[in-house]
Amino acid sequence: MNASRLVLGIFAIGLAATFYVTALGYPDKAANIPLIYSVVVALLGVAMVGQEVFSSVRRRQVSANGAAPSHPNDAATEEAPASGQTSQRKPWKAMLAFLLAALYLYSISVLGYLIATVGFMVVALAMIGHVSWRFAAIGIVLLVTVVCAVFIGFLGLPVPLLPPLLSS
Repeated sequence: MNASRLVLGIFAIGLAATFYVTALGYPDKAANIPLIYSVVVALLGVAMVGQEVFSSVRRRQVSANGAAPSHPNDAATEEAPASGQTSQRKPWKAMLAFLLAALYLYSISVLGYLIATVGFMVVALAMIGHVSWRFAAIGIVLLVTVVCAVFIGFLGLPVPLLPPLLSS
């Protein structure tokens, strides 16, 4: 069983539940999108946990039937990437992304939406490392524009765009 995937799935379910409960206090119009995202993240977390539990049960059944791999590590090496260093770093990147998201949510109240979002996206995309900076810049601008259009333009909600010190 891949313990890091299991922990990540459980963490995603807990995070989704927290956001769901928080979104229940929002006005009806504003609560729809966070509620939908919370349910989707929770379902993805349940799927991840279910997949790990199911694959672990299946491996045990196969080994109980006598069709076990010749070496106990054969099943683990099927799923592992070729480089040992990469396989050790990936679970930490995923957990770091969740912690970064929590820091991002807190930083919106301190830095404002624009600065916090751009900073979060730059750090997250640098951590991932598979995206060119030109494509990342286009994506960041599009994300900020769409979110501002939805929350400010369509829903008419007050979004703290700038830090409280600058907006006063």
